[in-house]
Amino acid sequence: MALTLAEDMDRLGGLARRTQLEQLGHSARRIRAAIESRALRVVARSWVATPFVRPDAMRAVELRGTLGGASALASYGIWVPHEVPLCVATPHSASRLPPVLGTEWRLRIPGGAAKAAHPRTAQWRVSIEEALLQHARACLDGDQIVASFDSALHSGAVGRQWLLAISDGMPRRIRRLLRHVDGRAESGLETLLRLAFEREGWSVELQVRIDGVGRVDLVINGWLVIEADGKAWHDDPTSAQRDRLRNAALVLRGYRWHRFGYEQVMFDLGGCVAVVRALLASGRPRPSV
Repeated sequence: MALTLAEDMDRLGGLARRTQLEQLGHSARRIRAAIESRALRVVARSWVATPFVRPDAMRAVELRGTLGGASALASYGIWVPHEVPLCVATPHSASRLPPVLGTEWRLRIPGGAAKAAHPRTAQWRVSIEEALLQHARACLDGDQIVASFDSALHSGAVGRQWLLAISDGMPRRIRRLLRHVDGRAESGLETLLRLAFEREGWSVELQVRIDGVGRVDLVINGWLVIEADGKAWHDDPTSAQRDRLRNAALVLRGYRWHRFGYEQVMFDLGGCVAVVRALLASGRPRPSV
């Protein structure tokens, strides 16, 4: 059953090329009618958008490109740092391009890839696989590269066979990093902490289920529980009460615990390591239950 124009726009993320919509069976007349009724607006001449489109996708198209690298990964729900500049993937052949701002940058890519995509695929961003490869080559922080690949593997967006397949064609630096990707972490912060703790020689377990407590983010040396809070964390009364009960249960079972926030992990990872080192030095407590 054919979808309506509104349904197709929704499935495409609110942003599509006119030719793409025509390939899906929507006439130029119907598209013009949607524009005239303000259900759609014209973007960069050859695109149309709904009012609910992602601002970063809209901006990339306005700059005559598409979301690439870390920006594309974020649109797929793959972990990347919140502070990354907008990555605009632009064909090598493109010329007379509008200037980018200080928080934006262009990544030159082979032309034609997006236009050749299936019409039911959102064309305002590169594929997850392309985005991961672009991010791996552009990002200077090796741990953050591992964190993004970990996130993609954990979510099922890519598989281990794909990682093995691309490894041989990557620079030596990237191949070394990919050896540390294991897909256990639920968030990039957990991966960053894991890598830092493993460099210290500590035993690190991720996503551990503890009887009477539930699942915790990391367990160091079998008894120190570490939780990592992303920016989405909110200290609402219900969450705070649940945490207090969890933490009390951990103490009674012979664990110690500590929680790190996003800013601590991203901007003071060495300080996080120092805190864990001090906690480990205090020795393992005895269980009370």
